[in-house]
Amino acid sequence: MYQHVIICDQQQLYALGSYSILREQSMFETYCMIQDLKEIDYWASKHPQSLLILDSALLNFNNEAILLHFKSLQKEHPIMVIMNDEDDLQLFKLIDAGVSVLVTRNVSEQGYLKAMDMAFKHKIFFCDELANRVYNLVYQVDKIKQIEEVYALDTYDKYILIRVCEEASSKQIAKELFCSKRTIEGHRTRLMQKLGVTNVAGLVKIAMLTKLYQHYLANPGLYDVTACLKTSSL
Repeated sequence: MYQHVIICDQQQLYALGSYSILREQSMFETYCMIQDLKEIDYWASKHPQSLLILDSALLNFNNEAILLHFKSLQKEHPIMVIMNDEDDLQLFKLIDAGVSVLVTRNVSEQGYLKAMDMAFKHKIFFCDELANRVYNLVYQVDKIKQIEEVYALDTYDKYILIRVCEEASSKQIAKELFCSKRTIEGHRTRLMQKLGVTNVAGLVKIAMLTKLYQHYLANPGLYDVTACLKTSSL
């Protein structure tokens, strides 16, 4: 018989389904369900070394406090993560943080139970869908790093990159940002150096490959020029 299982999941219906699977299994002693990562310390303290089944949406590793909290839990508990429909960057961050048991929400009951067993045994397990994505990630590490670099830029620099994609001249961009043409040319040069390209075409290619430009088209309000009137991150 295994130990206590704590399900921490924002998707309550899915958590209830998981709970019903566990109730049918004699291998698990006790289980509980919560919806907030903040509650997990209380329940984990009551059940040392219990298995934590976590919703990946709760694991925003861009937040240093959440990452540190996760690392502390990892030292005391086996962890299994249920991944939502996130992109490869999120998958990369989960693996980079040391998550070794990952399944998607459409994993079979057999796959779900197998993942729990592997987590208890501190082994590596990815469901078939994620195993294929992880395999492909090995060949996309440079792209992942590039995506991180682009999204780490502040709004000012992203705006310049987007306007370059739209074939705006340095003079046009300077007028929009109330600065000199030379200032924009300097930023554009530093963007090329930071992103490892040698010309404007390279900047456009990166903006397209990392889907920055597509994100702008879908969310133009996030790139409002009035939000860009501050010091660049470069």
